[in-house]
Amino acid sequence: MTATRLAAGLGILGTLTLGLATDHNNVDAGRPLRFDDASSIAFGERAIEWGVTGNLGRGRNNSAVGALEFKYGFAKNQDLGIAWHPQYAGANQRFSAGELEFTHFRQIQREINSSPALAYRMKIGVPMERGESGVELGMRGILSTTLRQYDKIHFNLDATLVTEPEPGERDLAWGLLVGYSNPLGAPTQFDKTLVAQFGFEQSRRAGEGWFSTVGVGLRQQVAEQAVFDFGLEADLWSGSSSRRRGVLLTLGYSMGF
Repeated sequence: MTATRLAAGLGILGTLTLGLATDHNNVDAGRPLRFDDASSIAFGERAIEWGVTGNLGRGRNNSAVGALEFKYGFAKNQDLGIAWHPQYAGANQRFSAGELEFTHFRQIQREINSSPALAYRMKIGVPMERGESGVELGMRGILSTTLRQYDKIHFNLDATLVTEPEPGERDLAWGLLVGYSNPLGAPTQFDKTLVAQFGFEQSRRAGEGWFSTVGVGLRQQVAEQAVFDFGLEADLWSGSSSRRRGVLLTLGYSMGF
């Protein structure tokens, strides 16, 4: 019996540590919620992730943001990414090329015993629309720790700086995301992970205060190196009457090679 349990435990451990970019239990920002866990993709691994987030509001207030990202594990515990985020604003019936985003992710400490995993992610967002200038610089600190045997909690602290803010836009904004991930069915079945998120963030509009969000989603393994994800996010509280996003629905797919 002991040998059987040991073999099962080693099997689960192998599933947790291999194929990180396209493992349902490895959570990246946007797939499907906005928080990261503290794990990079494997050294030498490449992954393509794409998806769309749509506002489920009514009528002309519908909008959507796309995401197409390529990631490469260029070093141990580090990866580089390049992503394109086109946008569609339903209120204006207008398509926008959005921005091109460059990211660097690094895990600086693995989770060992009672010590949490630590990582950071830096990003540079470059606008693609003609006439737009300046860049968006982002820094995210990440802490992930195991709660029980398999489920984890993830803390993301964000700072976002806009080098040339538009009139009425805040140049520096802060945010905190608290994420939760739980591989459902482990250890007997290991092919899907439940994710949830609570956010407390500063409005990007100058003069407005803070708002909070809540989200829930699922990451489903559909092939050895492929994951489908979907999630819902909504405002929980906002200090501004101008912030009315409705419910956001995200659908996505990740593939490693």
